[in-house]
Amino acid sequence: MSEEQIAERLRTLETDNALLLQQVKQLEKNLDSLSSGINRGLWIIGGGFIAAAVSWIIGGGLSNGG
Repeated sequence: MSEEQIAERLRTLETDNALLLQQVKQLEKNLDSLSSGINRGLWIIGGGFIAAAVSWIIGGGLSNGG
């Protein structure tokens, strides 16, 4: 292999590496966004359950049926 072929191969590998690094960064951003959306949804669902429990208690759910 000549020096020119080695240099060209090295340039190609460096370019491919840079593209792959950019893709990884973009995937990390997308994953963080998805994760925060899931967490937000879980908090909303949990808040709904807490609100329902409080409403049940206020409505007399803990009374002995008197």
